[in-house]
Amino acid sequence: MTRAALPFSEHALQTAVCQYMDLVVKPPLYWTAVSNGGKRDLRTAVKLKREGLKAGTPDIVVLLPGGRVAWLELKIKGGKLSPAQRGFRDICSALGHYWGVAKTVDDVAVFLAAIGAVRGNR
Repeated sequence: MTRAALPFSEHALQTAVCQYMDLVVKPPLYWTAVSNGGKRDLRTAVKLKREGLKAGTPDIVVLLPGGRVAWLELKIKGGKLSPAQRGFRDICSALGHYWGVAKTVDDVAVFLAAIGAVRGNR
């Protein structure tokens, strides 16, 4: 799949994004996916909520130098932010955190470059 190809599912997009980030995020920066989405049975959903998982938390978090944090929400073409996701975005803005939304791996590349997280990018 080329970077510009549009995956048809959010899972496919996230998989492609994670593979891309493994290649380009410069050390010692740290990133991880947040398993916040997907269909779950009621028992699992209740358990995760009790453990502190909150609706609206973006799909990916990147730890940056100086205590900075970047959050990235992934959406497939036509996907829209939920009210909880818009609320998280607004909290990030109020607290000075980076926040972005990406629908393609190219969008992710632009976001990572903007926050200085790409190898060879200062």
